[in-house]
Amino acid sequence: MALTSKDILGILASFHTAEGIEPLKAGYIQDVAVEPHGDGPKVNIHVTDVWRGAMLTEKDRLALAFFIQNHFPDIKDVRVIPRSREQADTARKIARSPQSPPRTPSATKMIAVVSGKGGVGKSTVSINLARSLAHLGLRTAILDCDIYGFSVPDLLQISDPVQTQNHQFIAPKVQGIEVMSMKFFVDHNAPVMWRGPMLGKAIRQMMEDTLWNNPEYMVLDLPPGTGDIAMDVHDYFPKAVAILITTPDANAAKVAERAGKMARSLDRRLIGVVENMSYMNCPECGYRWFPLGEGGAQSVAESLQIPVLAKVPWVISGESGVRGLVPIDHPAQSIYDQLARDINGLDLVPTAGATTPLIPTHFAVPGKKVPPKPSI
Repeated sequence: MALTSKDILGILASFHTAEGIEPLKAGYIQDVAVEPHGDGPKVNIHVTDVWRGAMLTEKDRLALAFFIQNHFPDIKDVRVIPRSREQADTARKIARSPQSPPRTPSATKMIAVVSGKGGVGKSTVSINLARSLAHLGLRTAILDCDIYGFSVPDLLQISDPVQTQNHQFIAPKVQGIEVMSMKFFVDHNAPVMWRGPMLGKAIRQMMEDTLWNNPEYMVLDLPPGTGDIAMDVHDYFPKAVAILITTPDANAAKVAERAGKMARSLDRRLIGVVENMSYMNCPECGYRWFPLGEGGAQSVAESLQIPVLAKVPWVISGESGVRGLVPIDHPAQSIYDQLARDINGLDLVPTAGATTPLIPTHFAVPGKKVPPKPSI
């Protein structure tokens, strides 16, 4: 059974410090959040920063974290985060404020590429699927929704800064694909230290403040995992269908299955699973072998009652002139092309969103100069 915040609170009722302070009884525990991850849940506990008139000590903070970890050994990480009561009140107000989905280009069909964990090639599948859709003559775009782990521009080797026109961002175009990513607004691989509402604001601005060419398909490269960030991004695009990405490995398949169940619990339509790094073909004799085993996609498909859309072979690094994109003459290319044709043949619901853009406020990323507003 999955760990819940109620489980944590139940245990906290018996915790007290060496000085006899009972933080739950005293009202010092503000909230508890449990984030499920493939390698174990992570727990965040917000506590009041002043206990009995004195600032919370590091000793008591660590004791609280150790107490939780000791009772639930499967927990991957426990963070005890002090904050003032004023900060807590502000956070509660923000949490109660519903965020409507961002406005999207009219009649765009959205495909969310989802994985339960990193390292399975989710972004690689995203860009190759997008290229195959573009090769069908369809106007195609990618929105890199992985605010912390953006990789799409690097895979496509996009290094030029984003340009603006009439207060809107112009999405760079590669292989017929329009691309927008947080990467364009962060200098020198600097970490993004945003949380909660700021993440939603970034995705909203990238979607609404970009001068899209009315794409027929938009591939959403979602962040991995099943935590709050992944769930928030799902909420931003309620009409997007989802493709699950796994490898043949049994552990990866289990994590992908959890991601699929999460997406389905959010009313996301799952159209199928793609098995990446499925097998290797010897270029000399054609012999096929399976470095990661077999059966991952099939187990996910059977559990969730969805089809296996494709099994993509390994593409050795350096085989492609553009990192991440498979060579046109590689066997994987024909698989992506067939995947694009199959998806294009499905009855997908377009977003039918508004087309009138907002006046951008631009990204306020520390250390980064935003593109200047053009003179009018």
